[in-house]
Order: sequence, then C-alpha cells, then structure tokens
Amino acid sequence: MSCSFLCFLCFLCSVSAFGQSVSVALKRFEVIRVDSSDIQRVPNDLRQIFADPVPDAEVVNSLADATMRVGFTARLPKSEKMPRFAVVAPVGEQMKINVGELRQALTDAKAGDVMVPDSWDGVTIDLHQPPGVFADFGTFFMVQAPLLTFSVRPGFQLDQFAEVLCRILGMDAAQSSTIRQTFAVTPMAFFPIPRRYDMDVHQVKLKAGSGTLFQNGSKQGELALAWSDADRTYFLSGQLTEAEAIATADSIQ
Repeated sequence: MSCSFLCFLCFLCSVSAFGQSVSVALKRFEVIRVDSSDIQRVPNDLRQIFADPVPDAEVVNSLADATMRVGFTARLPKSEKMPRFAVVAPVGEQMKINVGELRQALTDAKAGDVMVPDSWDGVTIDLHQPPGVFADFGTFFMVQAPLLTFSVRPGFQLDQFAEVLCRILGMDAAQSSTIRQTFAVTPMAFFPIPRRYDMDVHQVKLKAGSGTLFQNGSKQGELALAWSDADRTYFLSGQLTEAEAIATADSIQ
C-alpha cells in the first residue's frame, strides 16, 4: 500500500507556540520538478523531510477497528462499495541542521550566492504526524490523517530555509526567491516529481478549498489529488477522471 512515483517535501502553515518550539502544520501543496541527483545533494539528515504520501499500512477488519486505533473516525466519500481499511503508521522524525553540509550542498548546486547563517548549526526540526486511515475502494484509494507538523525553535526562518533547500534542489535564484516570498505569506508543502515524467499538474477548486491534481501528461492511467481541510490532510489516487476525483473529494462527509 504505497505510492512509488511521488515523495513529499513538507513545509507547513498555521503556526502556534509550544514551550520552546513553534509548531507548523501542513495546509497547502505545490509541485516542483527535480532529478534524483538534486535530491542526493540534500544533506542525509534532512532527507527525512522527503516522505511517501502513502506509507505502508496495517490492514484492519473494519472502520470501527481503524477508529479505535487512530482515535478519530475517517470521513469517507460517497461510494456504492464498502472499502477495505488499514491503519497508516504515525510519523516521528528529528532532523538536525549541519551548516557546513548545507553550504557544501549549495556549492555543489552552483548556488554559492546563498547565505546560510551560522546560527542554524545544530538547530533541530521535529516532524510529527499521528496515525491515519487508508480506505481502499477498489478503483481508487484515499488516505487521511491529522495534519503533519514540524516543530522548530522560535525565530527560525522557515521561509529562508525553504529558499535554501530549493536552491540545493536546482531551482534558480528567481524561482527560489518567489517561493520564499510566497512561503512567508502562505507556507506550502512541496511534491518533488522527477523531471523525466511528463506530468499535468494544476490546482482545482474543492468544497474544502484548493487541491493539487496531478497525472500523466497523456492523461492516461491513474491520477492523484491532494488537499487539506482544517484538521486533516487527504491523498486520493486511482482510475478516476478529473471530474470524478473532484466529485469524490467533495462528497466526503
């Protein structure tokens, strides 16, 4: 139960303070195009930022079993089929910034014009997401979970960190600066997708707000739709048309 052609780079919105850290929660999605060599330039410890949107899950007997395991009742789309359920494991990682490694990665990316503050050295970023529910309807599946969050010390400039990572991933100065400015207003989650794939990626309007839809450029085969609402994130994928995917997302209750 995994999705192999996508990986998540999550940067998130809705900021609140918890003791000596600030928690930042996923709310919006954006696709960027990268190559495997771009990902390899990211320091090893920070690659934990990249995660599968559909990690392995443990099959359970019923929705009631899933609810007992995750602590919330899944919101399901309208369907004539009774889905099979599984529980997606929680996520919990701690990443530590090494300034020397970041600077070397920027040099390797030929982005020596970017500054990395000495004060970043040793800063930790905690990544956390409670367990989620995987619902398999046969022709499509949907994963939902409480919002993924990062926690970092107050005053750490996540928008600047996003710009640095974008440069390491091969984006030019103008693109990275635009993303930093956008991130400062509305932080976003990035889906890095290999450049070799011919993809059609665009925003769609949902009852819950904006969603990101992506599929092969030929518009054949499976498509995927990612979005979030006030307290959960959703990932829908399967043999659906764009109109069917939107209708399915809008039918969730």
